[in-house]
Amino acid sequence: MDALRELLARGLRRLEPDGKLMPEPAPADELAGTEHLFVVDLEMSGSNAQLHEVLDLGGVLASLAPGLPEKEAWGARVKPKHIGNAVPGALKVVGYSPKGWKDALDLERGFEKFADLGRDAVITGWGISQDMAFLAESFRRLGQPWPFATIALDVQPVARTILNDSHVDRFNLGHVADRLGIGRMGEHGALADAYATYDVLVKLIARA
Repeated sequence: MDALRELLARGLRRLEPDGKLMPEPAPADELAGTEHLFVVDLEMSGSNAQLHEVLDLGGVLASLAPGLPEKEAWGARVKPKHIGNAVPGALKVVGYSPKGWKDALDLERGFEKFADLGRDAVITGWGISQDMAFLAESFRRLGQPWPFATIALDVQPVARTILNDSHVDRFNLGHVADRLGIGRMGEHGALADAYATYDVLVKLIARA
């Protein structure tokens, strides 16, 4: 377990109590006592967390143990309240349509479920800055306390460290997943990308 924590420490970041990323890294010993990673992905209506909204979210809960065994996963579309603020290009990437989001959850219900699934776990993702900004802002809008650990894990720098002598020339999620032979469940779907990130992390740990 100590070796696993040291490996993950390459991507650990401290958080403020409300979930906002802090500039400094977090040491490996802050994983002591942590039981779970919550590997997440969000799809949004634009890049500004104060203006835009989460449209799709997904997460894979894994035990922080050798092999990172999966415990549970969940994803859902989220109904926007201010779709007029959306960036058209972002909606195209997500595949948003009023019909497709007819049965989407409202923000309150979606984030209640998300918080319950990942409570006290370490939020984990690929290039996590934007996702973390939207998570923190969404819980702020809801008037809810930050429900996860106060450290987060970015898988991208872990991948850069482990694959630095391999033939990976672009460290975006799709390219790394392809190079590691990981099949993807769908482009720009939150749960699909959360699973891709989880699968990449499992393979990286096995390589290391």
